Amino acid sequence: MNDEIKQTFDELEILRNEYFKTEEFNGEIHKRVQNDKWSIGEVIYHCYLLLKLTRQASEVYLPVSRLLINVSRFKAKEYNGEMENIYAGPTMKAPKFLEPDMDRRYSKGELRLMLEEETEQLKKLVQNLSDDEAYSIRYPDPVPDYPNVVQTVKLLLIHEKHHYHVLMKREKNEG
Repeated sequence: MNDEIKQTFDELEILRNEYFKTEEFNGEIHKRVQNDKWSIGEVIYHCYLLLKLTRQASEVYLPVSRLLINVSRFKAKEYNGEMENIYAGPTMKAPKFLEPDMDRRYSKGELRLMLEEETEQLKKLVQNLSDDEAYSIRYPDPVPDYPNVVQTVKLLLIHEKHHYHVLMKREKNEG
C-alpha cells in the first residue's frame, strides 16, 4: 500500500480511537444539543455515508482508471498527496444523499463497526495501487479540485476530524 495512504488510514484509526472513548461519545449519542444541528450518532452516520459512497464509487472507478493509466503508460508528473482542509472555510451544506436520515438508532458500537467495515473495504480497493496509480488517478469531484487517490483518502480523514471537532466543541459549550 502507498505509504501516504497507509499513514492516513493509521491516523484515521487513531482519531476514531480518541473520539470514541470520550465521555460525549459514550453518552446519549442520539440527543441533539441544538435542534438544527446533528447529534453525535447522526454525525458518525454522515461520515459513514461519505466513506461508503467513496468506496462504492472506487469499486467501479479504480479498476477502469488503473486500466487506462497502465495501457497508456501514464506516469504522474509529481507525487502530490497534499490535501487542504476544504472544510475550514464557510460551512458547507451536505448533499441530500449524505444527510443522516437514519432509519433506526444505531448504537455507538454498531456505528463504529459500520465505519470500520467500510474503511477495510476501501483499504482493500487501494492496497495494490502503485504510487503512479495512487497519485495519477483523479476522482471527478470538483469541490476538492479533482483529488487523486491519496488526496481522497486524506480528505476522508479531514472530513471526519472536522466533524468530530465541531461536534465536541458544540457538545462542551452546550452541555
